[in-house]
Amino acid sequence: MRPDRTGAWAVALVAIAATACGPTPPPRAPRPASLPEQVVYDFETAVLTSREAWLELFDFVEVGGFEILLRRYDLLGRISDLTDDERADLEADDGTPYPPARERKNVGNFYARLAQRTVGTGACTAAPPRWNYNVLLGLPFDPLPAGQADHDAYEALRVRINAQLDNGGVIGIRCAGGHGGLALVYSQRADARGYAIITIYDDGKD
Repeated sequence: MRPDRTGAWAVALVAIAATACGPTPPPRAPRPASLPEQVVYDFETAVLTSREAWLELFDFVEVGGFEILLRRYDLLGRISDLTDDERADLEADDGTPYPPARERKNVGNFYARLAQRTVGTGACTAAPPRWNYNVLLGLPFDPLPAGQADHDAYEALRVRINAQLDNGGVIGIRCAGGHGGLALVYSQRADARGYAIITIYDDGKD
């Protein structure tokens, strides 16, 4: 009677498939307990997954408000070497936040250029931001000088963004498997993830 080779063939095919796929990577450590470390852990995981997974970490409504507010404080001295053209561009703002769709597109353009560059193959850790401009991103915005154009619009933004910073902060990210660094501003949320990123900046090369 001829022996049944079905089981032997199944074992062989599994072995061939395992060899073709290469060694199984070691499992990642569990998600850390502290919020800043969670931000870094999720950022690394999302970047290694896909551009869309990475974009889901952001609250683009708040990104649009934060960026317009920053531009007014850049004009008031956060950036000290503005050109005449840069100053004229900033002075044209009226305090209207950028729309979320615009910010999603702009941040999406950072995926390959900054996010993948920084994360590389992973092994990311939290660190203080390197650049002073990025350190200031996590600090409350001081009141605007009286008499500024569109003062009320910017004051409303200042209060709104300061409330976000009261429940979050700024953190630098460095990865052994990548190059350079990023500064992430995050704020807590009452959802499953527990926070959202509300702006992102380059934080220098290695």
